[in-house]
Amino acid sequence: MLNYLSILLYLSSSSLASILPRWSPPIVRLPYATYQGYHNESSGLDVFLGVRYAASTEGQNRWREAQPPIDQSNDGILNATVYPKQCPQATAGGIISAAQYDPLQSVDSEDCLFVNIYAPPNAKNLPVLVWIHGGGWDHNSAREFDPTPLINYSNNSFISVIIQYRLGAFGFLQSPLMLKDNGLNVGITDARASLKWVQKYIGLFGGDKDKVTIWGQSSGGGTILHLLAAQAENQERMNENLWKNVVMSSPYLVPMGKCDSRYWQNQFNNFSTAANCSSSANTLECLRNTTTDALKILSHQFDTILQPGHPSAYEPCIEGEGGYLISNTAERLKNGKIPNSYIIGGSNFNDGSSFVSTTLTPPNNFTNISAEADVRLENFLINSFPLSRGSQDVQRILDLYPLNQFIDNHARGAEIFQDVIFACPVDWTLDKTQNGWRYLYAVKDAIHARDNAYEFPYFYNSLSPYSPTLYASYIAPIISLITSDSPNSLQSLQPVNDPTWPIYSNKGEYKVLNVTVANISSSYISQNQPQIGTEERCDFWAQVRIDNGW
Repeated sequence: MLNYLSILLYLSSSSLASILPRWSPPIVRLPYATYQGYHNESSGLDVFLGVRYAASTEGQNRWREAQPPIDQSNDGILNATVYPKQCPQATAGGIISAAQYDPLQSVDSEDCLFVNIYAPPNAKNLPVLVWIHGGGWDHNSAREFDPTPLINYSNNSFISVIIQYRLGAFGFLQSPLMLKDNGLNVGITDARASLKWVQKYIGLFGGDKDKVTIWGQSSGGGTILHLLAAQAENQERMNENLWKNVVMSSPYLVPMGKCDSRYWQNQFNNFSTAANCSSSANTLECLRNTTTDALKILSHQFDTILQPGHPSAYEPCIEGEGGYLISNTAERLKNGKIPNSYIIGGSNFNDGSSFVSTTLTPPNNFTNISAEADVRLENFLINSFPLSRGSQDVQRILDLYPLNQFIDNHARGAEIFQDVIFACPVDWTLDKTQNGWRYLYAVKDAIHARDNAYEFPYFYNSLSPYSPTLYASYIAPIISLITSDSPNSLQSLQPVNDPTWPIYSNKGEYKVLNVTVANISSSYISQNQPQIGTEERCDFWAQVRIDNGW
């Protein structure tokens, strides 16, 4: 009987504990709204989910730069304890599997320009990490990226802001008609708008606006490359000082081309026709008056319509004078200025593998496998990049990547793809700064996005076997950059004998992240592995992209 009573008393006290929280919910008052978040007793962090940084993007705000947040100062205390709606997804991914995906899913909304904020209680003047998610500019949202493990591992020494931005056709349908409203590349300029919001308001959450680190992976890293290029276009933008430090993980720098090129005009015209807007006197106005659901369906349909020269449907383009992305980002990274930043940049050992079909490798029954491999590779090159069949550039690529240097033609094509899109852009960027550190993620199969398992393990922990020492070898230096502008300042958080990270520009040295068969970190310093892009190959790709405007 005593045991039964004890159980009843325990259950009663547990119920009371759940009804009577030990921490008062945190409240932050912004000039335009007051938000109430919650205190996570397990992590010890205050969490604010769905804090608005810009107005809804529907209707007349479509393909227009992010507008200021609406004034909700008279609406009382707003709930910031549930995830915001995500920007319309053009394809499955993130929280939605292919089997679950529906372009009309209720979790998507054009009213999606929100940030999630994670902060230690009573924070004051702490460094700030802003995360820009990847997902090919057509899927993902803030809810897949919970930075709690990062913050806790740092002994709660910084604040994190996770942003959302427009995707698919809502963020990257391009037409010169949008230029007057600064409506081109709005998926990129949304990120800039969120960073300007951080400069204005992060102090109210306990953050220091002068100690901001931006971190992005894949298309999120690509967004950072475009921000680096665009912010350096004039002194006014440079003076905005939106960040101090940068982390780029496999940044996705796909071909661009001018926004008024035939490629983008064809896509816009076909999209407008499908929306029954092609005969309208004002096509853009017609699209702005089209229902959200109709545009969601079209955004999904056009996501799979690829044209030669571009590996994905939705990509940034070169706006020219009067725009935000004024010039070719590849050219800016190689030859122009970028904002003075402390930069960690890296790519994965097999970043290109999953982007290239295995049909590149001819069957063994071909009499001349080498010749057939070259034919298949050339077809791949002209479909993926703005290259012409039989051109000198294509012949040079065949010479720079001889088949006998690879296990098969698929590996050859994968190396080319990762050089063009991921590895070389990292190298170009780090060559422009005296404060840059490079890494190569080589764990498990090391295909694209495998590193998410360590960056955001709550959601992506199944992608790679967990190694506490590798986590320390990879994440501790990034925390060190966030808090001290150098990856080498927090040795106490790193594994014993973890190598000091040399500046990349000294000798082209970089850190290889790997584990032993016992799943123990075996990170080391290396030079000259082709997986990061050789100097000869990267110089070639820079010149091709510059000469041909992509």
